[in-house]
Amino acid sequence: MTSSREFSPALRIILLLAGASIALWGMSQYAEYILSLSFAFLIALATDPLVNWLRRKGLHRGLILAIALAAVYLVLALLALLLIYGAAQFLSELPTYAQQAQQLVAQWQAALQNLGLASAGSAAIASQADPSKPLNWIADLLSALGSAIGSATTLILLTTFLFVDIILWPGRLEETARRGHSYARRLMEFTVDLRQYIVVMVIVGTCIGALNTVMFYLFGVPFAALWGVLSGILNFIPFIGFWLGLIPPAILTLLEFGPQRMLVLAILYVAINGFVQNVIQPRLVVTRLNLTPFLNLVSATFWPLVLGPAGAIVGVPLTMAVRALILEVDPATRWVAGLTSSQLPEPPVADQVATTDHE
Repeated sequence: MTSSREFSPALRIILLLAGASIALWGMSQYAEYILSLSFAFLIALATDPLVNWLRRKGLHRGLILAIALAAVYLVLALLALLLIYGAAQFLSELPTYAQQAQQLVAQWQAALQNLGLASAGSAAIASQADPSKPLNWIADLLSALGSAIGSATTLILLTTFLFVDIILWPGRLEETARRGHSYARRLMEFTVDLRQYIVVMVIVGTCIGALNTVMFYLFGVPFAALWGVLSGILNFIPFIGFWLGLIPPAILTLLEFGPQRMLVLAILYVAINGFVQNVIQPRLVVTRLNLTPFLNLVSATFWPLVLGPAGAIVGVPLTMAVRALILEVDPATRWVAGLTSSQLPEPPVADQVATTDHE
């Protein structure tokens, strides 16, 4: 039998990358189902505080199941209604906004020519700042989200039966871990960390969505509720989601009211969301995620290549799963998992003893 020790480190890395490429290709072929399964798990984890609260009230398991599913279905229905209806309204108005954007680009071109730039150069510069381009991208994103939620038969079925397993037969993973199964213990610890992350992100996203909705409404931004909810959803995407949530209301404010109001809106948006995401959220999440900023960015940009645009929303949980359940399990790849951690590894015991003796 060939032992892994016979392979050089470089060859083991090549084999690991080859296996990962095959696995990712397979995931891309079943992206819709994998996304539905991922969302079902995330929904179950987000609802866990409600389920635990109902259990502490002493309710029957069947009643807990009915209440939890009713709450989930209500939230999903409202979210689907808002996204599908709001996206349809926005798409119907998109040609008008595109025409306004072209007029704005023509004004910018004329202003550049007045500054002494040649006609061709000013046209090239103005076209690069065409507001209709990000509006078309936002329209594609809304269409993708609306279709993903609108055709949610698989998601509903997976969520329903997952809740049945969790609520009617609880504690099976914990019991298996208590019996000494090391991988079950690791899976349980990962589930606890992921649950903390999801619950915090749902709370933060809800707060951000509510605050942004109120702010957009006060500024007269068209489809304020749609952009507020979308900014809360995009909060799950590290770094990029912050700015994606600003693009549509800023452009619509520019087209409707001019650059002054857009600038004020952008400043308030950055102040409110920046404070929540950079001051409050890291204190609640980063210590549990333990992912480097670079890996967070990779998660947000890589998984959409495999699973489509919605892959950015589940990118961080999937990266956490790969690191905790695959890389950290094998001693040969544990060092790779260590490189993705935002915390320095603890020094060996011998080094600690030597340092203590030296002092």
